[in-house]
Amino acid sequence: MKEYTSLVNSLFEYRTPYELLVAKRYPGASFAVFDVHGLMTDIYSNPTRYLTFPTNVTAPYYLCDPTGANCKTSSLSLDHFMWYDELHPSQQTDKVIATEFANVVKGSSKYATYWQ
Repeated sequence: MKEYTSLVNSLFEYRTPYELLVAKRYPGASFAVFDVHGLMTDIYSNPTRYLTFPTNVTAPYYLCDPTGANCKTSSLSLDHFMWYDELHPSQQTDKVIATEFANVVKGSSKYATYWQ
């Protein structure tokens, strides 16, 4: 998954300025490329900034065995976890992403690159 998100980020990083500045497409348009991968990496590396202590960025809140059976939830609330299950971010992680998306729209996100 990390490989794919890195690839997509690279495509946007190079393609956006090309389309706007070299190909001169979309005259008058503004672009903001939101680096969610960078934000998720920051949550992983600095969990106490975003999650309730004690934090857990490696194990999910809801975990099933490989057959999809014997599912268990943590005794801690979701606010402590980066991941809800093995694939989906937790509610707390979603809140962090939503808050940062609002900052992207405002033009003030450190996780965005802006083009005009």
